[in-house]
Amino acid sequence: MQNAIGNIAPTPYSDNPMTNSSSRSAPEPPEGSGGYQIRPATAADFPVAEALLRESGLTLNDVAAQWGPQYAIALDGSGRMLGMAGVEVYGRVGLFRSAAVRAEWRGRGVGAALTADRLGWARAARLTDLYLLTQTAAEYWPRFGFARTERDAAPAPLQKSAEWAGGCPASAVAMRLDLRAPSAR
Repeated sequence: MQNAIGNIAPTPYSDNPMTNSSSRSAPEPPEGSGGYQIRPATAADFPVAEALLRESGLTLNDVAAQWGPQYAIALDGSGRMLGMAGVEVYGRVGLFRSAAVRAEWRGRGVGAALTADRLGWARAARLTDLYLLTQTAAEYWPRFGFARTERDAAPAPLQKSAEWAGGCPASAVAMRLDLRAPSAR
């Protein structure tokens, strides 16, 4: 998974995961671009999101099947998509995936803001755990509370997802976040 490094303050979230979004200003954005806004994804966003995933070297494995408000996108002031992240839902657990930020915006807090937004969405949706697979960023995710886990320890419905079952190679690191843990709030 691609990532952006940045610290952000906790974001207030609505109780309705379908409307959970936030606006923030990015530190030192590229010249003339202003800040950015995070909002739930819509069907109209998918073609641009698909291109961003390809540019970032991430898999598309069934992203379209769960595309919608459980994904969030970051937009600059002109409406250009800067990044995205999503949570696929499998019962009471989620698969955090497709975290991608345009190269020129990495390191500016966009990825961290998208992650915080989706963690808030997952809590509002009353998910108990989030899992992810990463090939490149295992050292990034612990700042959000994720810890390494065995890949086969994931719940069966999650293991049957396209991403878990074969989208990421067996060498990808599996990580889990217990959303019920006090430290995850």
